[in-house]
Amino acid sequence: MNANNGSISVHSRFEMVILEGEEPMIRWSHFLLISFSLALVVLVRDSVQAQYAASVVSYNAGATPVSGFTMPSAAIGEPERFTGEGAFPGVVSPFNPPFLANEIVSVGEGGHITLRLSHYAIPQESGPEIGVFENIGLVDVNFPSGEAGSPAGTFGPLDSAVVDVSADGFDWVSLGCMTFDVPTNGYTDLTNPFAVAPSSVPSDFQQPFVGSLSSFDGLPYFDASGPDMLELLAGSGGGTWLDISGTGLAQVGFIRFSVAEDFDANSRLNFELDAVSIAHGAVGTLVVPEPAAIAVCWFPMMAFILSHSRAAYHRRAWGGCRQLQAREPRRRRKSD
Repeated sequence: MNANNGSISVHSRFEMVILEGEEPMIRWSHFLLISFSLALVVLVRDSVQAQYAASVVSYNAGATPVSGFTMPSAAIGEPERFTGEGAFPGVVSPFNPPFLANEIVSVGEGGHITLRLSHYAIPQESGPEIGVFENIGLVDVNFPSGEAGSPAGTFGPLDSAVVDVSADGFDWVSLGCMTFDVPTNGYTDLTNPFAVAPSSVPSDFQQPFVGSLSSFDGLPYFDASGPDMLELLAGSGGGTWLDISGTGLAQVGFIRFSVAEDFDANSRLNFELDAVSIAHGAVGTLVVPEPAAIAVCWFPMMAFILSHSRAAYHRRAWGGCRQLQAREPRRRRKSD
């Protein structure tokens, strides 16, 4: 405290307020609240995207993506069951794949997309663990009934991509160049593959399908008296399934799809991704988000709390000074 002619300066009174136990700028409770809030955000988000891709780690569209289909967030969450809203609405089926810009993302030559899974995929001895859903569409040789040719044909050339998997997002194991040729089916109780309204019995996107494009040869979508695609899929949502049991990894939390440059100006290779899923029996624990993703949320929240706490602190401190001045009038000098 600084005495000057029997008076106390405003600066000294401000120090008195601090010494008399004003609250610190940030309480430990703030840190706990921030930590809890961030954890809750991550858990809620990942529970919504459970057993699918939870976030995009990185994306490079490459040189030859399909124009207008470069929204990487399209690969997050479960595969599409219904497509064409606002244009040509219809259920997703082997003859009607997803086709909107917010439903699939394209990767061109020299590009890649890296995804963090919501949960670890655990290698299994009994079958494949990770399903990849594209926008494969079969040619309907008996439109609009829905019947594959023999052999089954697709709308265009089949997509291929180099697939790498990782436990931590840093060390990668390659599964090689994979061709994706199995279509998606959104519902199991429809007889019309071009139905314009969703059904009540969804297919299971976590049930591995171990067939290939040739498995659909000559089959109708629905046939009450004989084999059909619904019977072939047996409740599965289709997709091309990957076996990670030979990678040597105890678990997989990240997956990357890359399209190599073929140095052919006429080929314009690309790969379109709708979603990935984890088989029921292969679902492990939650994958911890990468530190950078936490920092993106943590620093803005800290800046907000700091600025508001500092402002509130100064308001309380200067208010205390004014109260001290009001309670103790300024003393008169001896010369007065």
